[in-house]
Amino acid sequence: MIADKQIKESENSSVELSITLTAQSVEDAYKALITKYAKDIVIKGFRKGKAPIKLIESKFGEEIRNESTYKLLEDDLKVALDDVEDKYKPLPYSTPVLQNEDSLSPFTPNTDVTYSVVYDVLPQFEAPEYKGLSVEAPTVSIKKADVDAEIEKLRNQNALIVSKDEPAKDGDIVTIDFAELNSEGKNDRNDFTVTIGTTPTFFNLDEDLIGMSAGDEKTVTKELAADFADADYAGKTVEIKITMKAVKFNDVPELDDDFAQDVSEDYETVKDLVAGTKKALKERADSKLKELKFKAITDALVEKCPIVAPKSMVDYQADQQLQNFAQNNGMDLDTLSKIFGMQGQSLDQLKETWTPMIQKQLNVDLILEKIKETENFEVTDEEVTEAMGDTSSYTPEQVEYVKDYMTEQVKLSKVNDFLIDNNTFTKGKALSYDELMNGPAVEETPAE
Repeated sequence: MIADKQIKESENSSVELSITLTAQSVEDAYKALITKYAKDIVIKGFRKGKAPIKLIESKFGEEIRNESTYKLLEDDLKVALDDVEDKYKPLPYSTPVLQNEDSLSPFTPNTDVTYSVVYDVLPQFEAPEYKGLSVEAPTVSIKKADVDAEIEKLRNQNALIVSKDEPAKDGDIVTIDFAELNSEGKNDRNDFTVTIGTTPTFFNLDEDLIGMSAGDEKTVTKELAADFADADYAGKTVEIKITMKAVKFNDVPELDDDFAQDVSEDYETVKDLVAGTKKALKERADSKLKELKFKAITDALVEKCPIVAPKSMVDYQADQQLQNFAQNNGMDLDTLSKIFGMQGQSLDQLKETWTPMIQKQLNVDLILEKIKETENFEVTDEEVTEAMGDTSSYTPEQVEYVKDYMTEQVKLSKVNDFLIDNNTFTKGKALSYDELMNGPAVEETPAE
């Protein structure tokens, strides 16, 4: 029985729970266990189960008392944790750690036992002011060039690859054989398909292919630079025989009403295609701008409310991210560990590089959860049902669990729009459509 229970808050969202068990409950547990052992224990000179309790105590009393008391500590800890306030309940991935274990045993008979455990809890904090903020967000305008580029992309996506009799030119798709005439020929290729000007070839043959027609053969001499990528060829002169097998080109459809109708049944004319493309670009841009506005708000909230998530929470997220990283690369953790080991890096070091990003995302998640609790958004049955999806294969208990979980997820999804609707945005950097969607171009530093 628990005689006393105290909780002390520590740094980094950790708490220490101290529990005192009554001497009577400790003795009852001890007597129950020694009585159980007495029925089965065999001591020389006595039949099974007939040895005197006093004799058993003299031989095994300390070990049995330790076992019974530690079992009582474990059982009563579960009771105590069930009874604490929600804010003091341990995180699912934080195991309570017994403190000063060496000083606990041997346990003294007929004496209260006081012990403590340390574990992590959810960070406790007050939500920062999250309405009426003014934050900067970029702006964008859809230019005619953006629409033209998108339509050009559609034309190329709908292009057909067609053979031609004319000589190859830049941009054509050709199939060639090439072979070295005065060396080992380790880089010979047959039926090698090249898009001239785009696909790299070992000997940089693009210019040599221009002007060749299907069936043509030629021998070219290539003087390779001293800093050629393959050291075996650096500074050498090689002769290469090229055979042109086929010449093809992308037959890009004309920009006309027929093409517009092929793109979508909603379009009748090129004018419809242009208008629809511009609308689509605007919708994509608006969606991206919404993401950036939300990020600007959450960045401001994190700055106003820096939270230190407990180590167990960060470690759990890092482990989950590591599992996803391995799966996305089609390997297990052992294989991933070997690959990074060959590069002189451990998986723990990899996880450490993720820690700042994980810490920040956890701060965002905790603040959004706090806003969700504060606002207590209303959700409809229809919203929850849609979010739950098909539950026909679930048991009634599973359906209830999923319903409760998805109700909270729907509430959480409302936080994004709520923050955008309840804050203002000043005009930030003006971006082109391409910069907005793909990020600003990185300028290369000229080689010295």
